[in-house]
Amino acid sequence: MGGHQVPSQGPGDDGWDEEGYDESQRAEILEVTRNGPSDGVLLTDIEPDLGDDSVEDEPIDEIDMDSEEVGTSDASVDMEAEDIDEDDLQEDFEDDTVADGDIDEADDTALRP
Repeated sequence: MGGHQVPSQGPGDDGWDEEGYDESQRAEILEVTRNGPSDGVLLTDIEPDLGDDSVEDEPIDEIDMDSEEVGTSDASVDMEAEDIDEDDLQEDFEDDTVADGDIDEADDTALRP
């Protein structure tokens, strides 16, 4: 006959069971694995699912985006000269119309993210 005897709490009981859980505090510990086996990491900050579906009924976002909708540009915002030069350089670089000697260190940094 097999089995495991759980000792009662007594003078020699330090509150820890054989698996290392702190039984003296009777804390609920959820062991979770994500995307396959884990190395035994215990996650204790998990919010339990209490079955409250009222949150799911609320819209996540008030604005429904259309797949064809794009943002608008603000005409009152002026681009800085440095940004315009960088955009022009990027266009020339993509069109292969920039000679290697025309690219200085700052431009090289801008072209290599």
